[in-house]
Amino acid sequence: MMSNDQTLIERAKSGDERAFQQLFDRYWRDLYRIAYQRVRAEADAQDLVQEVFIAFWKNIHTVKITDSVAGYLFIALRNKIFDFYEKQQVRLHYVLDQPFRAADTPEQPIDNIASKELRNILAAAIETLPDKMKEIYRLSREQQLTIAEMSSLLALSPQTVKNQLSTALQRIRKEVQRHYLLLL
Repeated sequence: MMSNDQTLIERAKSGDERAFQQLFDRYWRDLYRIAYQRVRAEADAQDLVQEVFIAFWKNIHTVKITDSVAGYLFIALRNKIFDFYEKQQVRLHYVLDQPFRAADTPEQPIDNIASKELRNILAAAIETLPDKMKEIYRLSREQQLTIAEMSSLLALSPQTVKNQLSTALQRIRKEVQRHYLLLL
């Protein structure tokens, strides 16, 4: 670790905010560049770097840096990026698990362009499904039929309906994921 970084950390531990600001000024640009390369959105990259430095400041008294400040901060950023994508994945699963309704229905007004684009991507992904799979997906999500009801209606075994629905969801998720990060 550079002796200058060691000195700045010691000063920051004693409450010197200017010393911490110097650490921030030294490393934020590189952290931002890496975050931006990973998330491809300015605001998200800025938020991730800010979260890293906030956590660093909050834990400055207990942080043990054995190698370098840069290495510590890059690992902290990597972990924040993993958390970011995990949260995005959870949000995506939530959106995909909701019943699909046309964008212009009064029950589901579209407040912003990103929501409308996501719905368009979802609709396009559904359209790429084979006919029977598409029918099963729509019966499940739009009409909210159970596996047993769909099985009876389509004269298919419940396991076939489950398999088709599971495959449909996997294909839709994969297709939406390809486009979803661009919306963020």
